[in-house]
Amino acid sequence: MKALFISAPLICCALLSTPSLALAQDATSQETASAKPVNTMCPIGKEPIVASAGTLEYEGHTIGVCCPGCADAFLAWDAERKNAFVALAVAHREPGMDVHASHDQAADVGAGAQGPTYPYTLADCPVGGPLGSMGDPIVKVYDNREVRFCCAGCIGTFEANKAKFWGEINMDIVAQQLMHYPIDTCIVTGQELGEDAVNHVHNNRLVRLANADAAARFAADPEKHLEALDEAIIEAQLPDYPMSKCPVGGPLGSMGEPVNFIYMNRLVRLCCDGCEKSIADEPAKYMGMLDKAYADAQRETYPLDTCVVAGGKLGSMGEPVEIVAGTQLVRFCCEGCLPKFEADPQMYLSKLPQE
Repeated sequence: MKALFISAPLICCALLSTPSLALAQDATSQETASAKPVNTMCPIGKEPIVASAGTLEYEGHTIGVCCPGCADAFLAWDAERKNAFVALAVAHREPGMDVHASHDQAADVGAGAQGPTYPYTLADCPVGGPLGSMGDPIVKVYDNREVRFCCAGCIGTFEANKAKFWGEINMDIVAQQLMHYPIDTCIVTGQELGEDAVNHVHNNRLVRLANADAAARFAADPEKHLEALDEAIIEAQLPDYPMSKCPVGGPLGSMGEPVNFIYMNRLVRLCCDGCEKSIADEPAKYMGMLDKAYADAQRETYPLDTCVVAGGKLGSMGEPVEIVAGTQLVRFCCEGCLPKFEADPQMYLSKLPQE
């Protein structure tokens, strides 16, 4: 069994002034230094590593990750791919470094970018607890980028350390939206999204790009490329859209031509523009309706009777667990399989038969 190693502080129980304890302190310092991750970017998420996510050991190297599920995904790589990543990490040329360097420079002025502003999609305040736990969330926009706070007291803390909080928001958005990303090609170059793909967050929206060069080209004209992404989403998801009713209002078409609203790179059809705010204010409620509609439409014809992660028989561990990734129902033998799926959804979705 491959283990996830999380470093813990050492406890000293005596004065450090004695020679023997001084030597022990030196040894501990050397051990701690050797356990420092060789990488600064997660090999899976291509986002900055997070200390609380833990580390793993590979061939004498400590590897940091951005979330615990990424450790298993990295260990599932073949040796050639793992060795190539370690070599890049040691040379300080990890995938994603160039893009995030530009993000860090922008963080002090709001970490926003030109082009459309998308709703804040996370369920939690970046500083405090769940949104809504202290009354209506407070919405602020920083350079075209919306953020929602649980209370006014969190705003000062956020603004005093923007770089930290923007980095955490970006990582959470990638983790949240990755399984919903609708296409497997770069919207700038047309290339397939491979090992060098960059998970770029544009004003709260995940955009996957072929490499750092494609990310730079995207930044030069984001509106153009986002319009192309929206068109691709509508073209792909409209034919099998499962709802004839707006999740917020009445029947589609009852108030004129339905509105095609893109939320987290997913098509949501609304009866009118006025319903967009309701989706942004209560996404779990309304996107849950869309998820249920997709699941109900696909459950009887679901193509597998085994779990895409563990391979076990569906139903062998109780009622199967279901989620909808983008527009695709995915069924699991148990909830324990969800973190692995969320760490690398494209790999597991590829196991589902394609029409």
